[in-house]
Amino acid sequence: MQSLLAAHRLTASLPADGVLTVDLGSGARITVTTADDGGPLWVACAGETSVYDSPTAESLAAADLTAADVSADLDTAWATEAAARYAAEAERGTNLSDLYDGSLGCVLERAFEAHGIPIVAYPGSTVPYSGRLVVLPDGNDIALWDAVHTTASIPAADYERFGAAYRLVDDSPRYSEVPEEEIPLVRTGSLWGDLAILIHTVKAWRDAVS
Repeated sequence: MQSLLAAHRLTASLPADGVLTVDLGSGARITVTTADDGGPLWVACAGETSVYDSPTAESLAAADLTAADVSADLDTAWATEAAARYAAEAERGTNLSDLYDGSLGCVLERAFEAHGIPIVAYPGSTVPYSGRLVVLPDGNDIALWDAVHTTASIPAADYERFGAAYRLVDDSPRYSEVPEEEIPLVRTGSLWGDLAILIHTVKAWRDAVS
């Protein structure tokens, strides 16, 4: 975990067994802990903010997965990504209740661009910071949104859960009629944990068609 955090330019100290802390320039501290119980299972927080919590059996089942589908390496990667995304926004000073700088659309955009994956607004959209698209190398795309509000234009502070769908753009004469296949997403109950899993899920779909 320490080396993975370092790859994201986060310096972690080890104050105790199974505990890592990352002190940010903003004054925030991320504490990452693990318990070796069929895992390791990672938990990360910054004060009272939940940064990551390993998915429960129920949340995995909702995405048609079991604990056996989530290796220790994958759980570690998700936890690291969540910490990195939280750190990036904390260092930026993002006000998550701000509709512009701190909207879900802005947070999504910056998170994917950190991985070299550009995302764009829906074609023809007249609403600033509305839902986003990841354009795939084969001409199709993945739509991203906040699944409750069906838009990414809400402040990230009001986040409930993400949604994503694979869209067969080339097979439809009109963009509004593009057929969609919803992509099952694992929920952690945390904006940052869910964002980390969303990133890894979309990257896997993108790599599959590259």
